[in-house]
Amino acid sequence: MCAVLAIYGKEDILAYVRGTLGGKEEQQEIESLVKSDLRAADVVENIQADDIGDDGTFDIEAFRRLRKLREMANKIGARS
Repeated sequence: MCAVLAIYGKEDILAYVRGTLGGKEEQQEIESLVKSDLRAADVVENIQADDIGDDGTFDIEAFRRLRKLREMANKIGARS
């Protein structure tokens, strides 16, 4: 399946970062999307801490997933 931003949007990218996305296949599709679609990469770059935290909490695993996506996004030239 070819991932496109119309199918996977900001909420799906946030679900990936939060660790609440369905399964491994969907995670791989989000990663593929961020690697290949500049718009998705820009969405990743614009994610703020309050987008992923609950009432000031900090999830180190979510931060690591976000960092992984940001590294992918930077490789295709996302705006920071």
